[in-house]
Amino acid sequence: MKNLKISRQLLGLIGALMIAFGIATYFQISSAADAIYAERTDMLRTQVESGLAILQAYEDRAKAGEMTQDEAKAQAFRTLTAIKYEPNGYLFGLDYDVTMVFHPVQKQVGLRQAGQPDKMGNLFREEMIDKARKGGGVTEYYWEKPGDTSGEVHLKAAYSRAFEPWKIVIGTGVYIDDLQVKINAMIWKALTIGGSVAVIGLAAAWFVIRGITLPLKAIHNALEEVANENVDIAIPHTDMGNEVGMMAKATEELQEKVRERHALSARQEEQQMQLDSERQQNADMQRSEAEQQARVVSTIGQALEQLAQGDLTVRCGDLGVKYSGLRDNFNEALSHLEAAMAKVNAKGVDIGGSKEEIRRASNELSQRTERQAANLEETSAALDELTVAVRQTAEGAQEAAKRVNAVSTEASRSDAVVAQAISAMSGIEHSSSEISKIIGVIDEIAFQTNLLALNAGVEAARAGESGKGFAVVAQEVRELAQRSAAAAKEIKEQISRSSDQVQNGVQLVGEAGEALKRISGQIKAASDIVSKIAHSASEQDTTLRSISSSMNQLDAATQHNAAMAEETTASAEALANDTEELLNLIRGFRVSGSSSSGLGGMAQKMRMAG
Repeated sequence: MKNLKISRQLLGLIGALMIAFGIATYFQISSAADAIYAERTDMLRTQVESGLAILQAYEDRAKAGEMTQDEAKAQAFRTLTAIKYEPNGYLFGLDYDVTMVFHPVQKQVGLRQAGQPDKMGNLFREEMIDKARKGGGVTEYYWEKPGDTSGEVHLKAAYSRAFEPWKIVIGTGVYIDDLQVKINAMIWKALTIGGSVAVIGLAAAWFVIRGITLPLKAIHNALEEVANENVDIAIPHTDMGNEVGMMAKATEELQEKVRERHALSARQEEQQMQLDSERQQNADMQRSEAEQQARVVSTIGQALEQLAQGDLTVRCGDLGVKYSGLRDNFNEALSHLEAAMAKVNAKGVDIGGSKEEIRRASNELSQRTERQAANLEETSAALDELTVAVRQTAEGAQEAAKRVNAVSTEASRSDAVVAQAISAMSGIEHSSSEISKIIGVIDEIAFQTNLLALNAGVEAARAGESGKGFAVVAQEVRELAQRSAAAAKEIKEQISRSSDQVQNGVQLVGEAGEALKRISGQIKAASDIVSKIAHSASEQDTTLRSISSSMNQLDAATQHNAAMAEETTASAEALANDTEELLNLIRGFRVSGSSSSGLGGMAQKMRMAG
């Protein structure tokens, strides 16, 4: 039934109503026919009961002694015989032996009619007596009408009832074929009216069904167009106020939802394009930053490598705006270190010259000591020269100590710069980890979006045909979430590679810091050596001053002066050795304006000059 079209269902309903109407008409006609027959039967019963009343009246008079029993019967029979009613109605009487006791036709009186059937062979008289003795009843039989010579028989109904005091049955009959004609006329009338009503009802049903099916068909076509993503058609019958109008309004709302989904899809495509553009920009920016970081690390690594080899002329080139501070600090530290080493170089040359003069003076002192008795004046002059030279040596040593301390301070500042570089690299690494966390959050959001899209697809699938549009939207959202997860994973991998590169940069900068620390240690060692030289020079100056003050006692202290000359020679040798060690340390550095052999070449020249 549910698979039938609405028009057929409505036609079936109309047909069922017609059948119910026919059944009701049948029962109504049957009830009317029964009422007509009952009315006729009531009339017959009324006539019979009237006759019984007359018999009872004469029976009462006979019992009262007004007349004899026979006289009462004779008068009663005459009275009943005279009774007539329309149409062709009369009363008759039979005793229990089926003998006619009174009848309007006198020749019938006294005849015994037992065993005489009607025209159809029914023993209707015995049946009338039997029903009469049981309290009365109607007996139907077929008989000819009076004056009818055609021999045709007609249905006749007779009502009979017994009068027990006289043992007779009073009955009356009437033809009922007229009732059948009346009933047939009523049936035909009912059929005519029913047929007219059926035709009118079918016509009205056809009109109503077309008024339902045609709008439904139009709405069905509109729904198919909406299902095919056509949102340009006009939805018909939205002005109707019935269920069809409600369906049309619902279809129009669905069309609006599809139109909104189209607009949403267009916005999503635009957002996807913007997201792809932003993702590409971020990827380009990250790739550019990674390349810049790699170039910064490579440039600083090469500079530190040359610095570790003793080349103080190396400088970092352009590292970009972001790392300009690191470049300036690094270059400034190297400039300070180069300047300090250049000063150390100059002071080393001076110390070398002073060392040779001290050595030569010591030799001369030793010789003059041997000849001092004869050449005291030459010794005094040489002593004055030696005093001046030692004083210059002490001043030069003190100045060298100050320069070396300055170099040590600049080396310490270089350590701070390297520490800042390491901190900057650590900050970059921390930023990369924070970005990785953000990408993880984006990945989790993409996973939740994918799960929601899957649930929306399941709900849309449950909704059936009406949920197809939502299923498409859910699928699009799910694909967007999957692409977002894939992009987040790719960005996370790139950030991981950047983090590895930044970590390598941190390691390289740390190694550069260690190299600077070693350089600082070497400079401190050089500072200690220069301090020793200054101290030795001061002691020599004191000793020479003592010699000058003791010149008047030279004769008395010749042996003592000889011993002191030997000590001076030993100190000069120590000073020469310390100076040689200092020059060996300085030899490993290269500064601007020096030859390819660096400070070592200058020291070699100085030794050759000595």
